[in-house]
Amino acid sequence: MSHKSPHKITLKIGVLFISFSVLILLFLAMIFFLDIHKQDYMISTIISKKDLSLRGKIISKDNQLLANNEKIYEVAVFQNYINPNKFNLFINLLSIYTDTPKSYFLHKFKTAKTNRVILLKNIPFKIKKNLKYLSDVLAIKKVFLENKKTHIIYGLDIYEKPSKRVYRLKDTLEPALGFTSYDYKFTHKLVGKSGIERYYDEAMQPKQNGIVKGYRDVKNRIIYDNKVIIQKKIDGDDVVLNINSIFQRKIEKMLDIMKEKLKAQEILTVVMESKTGKIIAIASSNRYDPNHITNVKNLKISHIQYNYEPGSVMKPITLSILLEHNKVNPLEVLNAHNGVWYFKRHFTIYDDERFKWLSVTQGVVHSSNIVFAQLGLRLTPSEFRNGLLQFGFSKKSGVDLPYEYKGHLFSLKEFQRETHRASMAFGYGLQVNLIQLLKAYNMFNNYGIMITPKIAYKYGNNIIQTTKKQVISPTIAQTVLQILRKVVLQGTAVAAKVDGIFTAGKTGTAKINKNGKYIKGLYNSSFIGFANDKTHKYTIATLTIKPDEKHYFASQTSVVVFKNIVNIMLEMNMLKKY
Repeated sequence: MSHKSPHKITLKIGVLFISFSVLILLFLAMIFFLDIHKQDYMISTIISKKDLSLRGKIISKDNQLLANNEKIYEVAVFQNYINPNKFNLFINLLSIYTDTPKSYFLHKFKTAKTNRVILLKNIPFKIKKNLKYLSDVLAIKKVFLENKKTHIIYGLDIYEKPSKRVYRLKDTLEPALGFTSYDYKFTHKLVGKSGIERYYDEAMQPKQNGIVKGYRDVKNRIIYDNKVIIQKKIDGDDVVLNINSIFQRKIEKMLDIMKEKLKAQEILTVVMESKTGKIIAIASSNRYDPNHITNVKNLKISHIQYNYEPGSVMKPITLSILLEHNKVNPLEVLNAHNGVWYFKRHFTIYDDERFKWLSVTQGVVHSSNIVFAQLGLRLTPSEFRNGLLQFGFSKKSGVDLPYEYKGHLFSLKEFQRETHRASMAFGYGLQVNLIQLLKAYNMFNNYGIMITPKIAYKYGNNIIQTTKKQVISPTIAQTVLQILRKVVLQGTAVAAKVDGIFTAGKTGTAKINKNGKYIKGLYNSSFIGFANDKTHKYTIATLTIKPDEKHYFASQTSVVVFKNIVNIMLEMNMLKKY
């Protein structure tokens, strides 16, 4: 029995390994070669085309298209497949079909560095459709030459690019509607950056691209036979809003006029159905066109991102907390100190109107800081702070907008200071946003039930749910509502009175604090109120930021805005007089 030496076995293994490695390298080299020369030697008989799915649309309640994606295309051609004798015909027809000067295309060919020339970028679907037809016409007229090896005619190469977002009504509903941009760094998708676009971004994202795959004909088109594979595209969910676009636009135009008249920094308003929490308008005087963003200052959604000391609009909320703890009677009379109360050393409280005595109800009607400072001291630190938390302050409102600033309340320890409780009672020392106030006030017009405001009605087939919670008793809500009615009939908001409509609410004119000091001449003026008829109830919040010194009282600013909104609602039959 013979045995091969270990040396010979090792040699054979080495030869086999080298031979195998050489074969692998030859195979890879062949693949690489064929890939480079695929166009000339291995033109596949099977082709596939993508139909890119789109981001969902945003649609108003009245079926107005607010935002949607438009498909865009690029057009290219292979120079070596254009018949030189018919080049001028090609340029002439291309110019006619695209309404583009011939000189533009001639320049493209002259400066092209490759055989493949990109003729047009970002063309809409309508032009793409025309060019598809033109490509067939040019093929019939033998403008394009066929590939001698494959006998395929390469005409105009029209291919889809990532779509662009279009905002049909320009600055309408901005900044609440928001804007989008392509995230080239991470997702390579069109993503919402602000507003509704951001909040419902995941729902609106495209679900599945469409694909058509099959054999090609001589004109390089897919043959739709029984072997073709079709995968349908699935677009992102559409978002339908509670917003009435006509109503929204009318309010915005009115705010533009009021801003100019009052020389204000910004005017905000929100209109909500009291029973359902549906926001039917959310408007600002400071808007932008998301198709062409030029003023980045207007990107801020001040309804949720501007925190401020609310002033006297807090008095009905303080009253409600007092009533809940049985610590006040609306008919009780308090010393109003003739408009000046030296409460503490270096802490004097003033009223705009001078009264010796006022009832609690009159304290609301005439907006007495002195009366409410005294009432605020009746609440314990925990009663007062917990009451404000129950009303939703220092918490996000839950409205369907991103990046909300939740505001600020003093800690329980800080609430122990009498000066804090006194000033908090008439709206100083805390920070709120306008939507928080809208949500809190709405309880007075909704039997004490707190409801979360919502701008959108549904996305896809998903109806957007809101939350409801009984926070104060219906009796207390009704008591405060009737007092707020008196504010309109005989108090600081008589300008909000509208014949035949139940209007009620409270004014607030608050100084603006900068770096711990209240600046002379800088105010925020607000009015939170209600407009009801026999079948409809609406809660309307308005805020005028830094109006002119000559028009800083809420009765001159936000109350007028409120009344203008009610008149628009009457014009549009959203309210009907008794």
